[in-house]
Amino acid sequence: MKKATIWGLVVVGLLVAGRLGLGYLFTAGEANTARERVRRILEGLQPHGDRQQAIPLWKHGGFSAGSQAEFDMAAGEFEAWTIKHRIDPVSSFEIGEVDVLSEERLGSAMVRVSATINGKPFVMRVQQGARVEMEGPHAP
Repeated sequence: MKKATIWGLVVVGLLVAGRLGLGYLFTAGEANTARERVRRILEGLQPHGDRQQAIPLWKHGGFSAGSQAEFDMAAGEFEAWTIKHRIDPVSSFEIGEVDVLSEERLGSAMVRVSATINGKPFVMRVQQGARVEMEGPHAP
């Protein structure tokens, strides 16, 4: 009986530890994905950057823009966003803190990414499948 109880406790302990560990890995993965997405968008805004890659990354987090009409519409929205926040062109940037704000399921986390762009601080909210939004004093 004692052996079964001990083994039961060991199994439960491993399950709990595994669950907590996997949660941490998923959260870290979401943070790294958001950081990389912002980095690629900002690199796309630098002289000689890949703006065509930056546009769908900004719009929904993927590399495909869909049809030409969808790309053209996203490009216009992206252009307006960069003008509104005065971040085009990007001469320099540094990504700072990355915080996962909420995560209901894998791939749905809302992540706050802080960055210095052209010497000015910015904070962006990043979520897979949604466009990147500014928050704080530089937001609309």
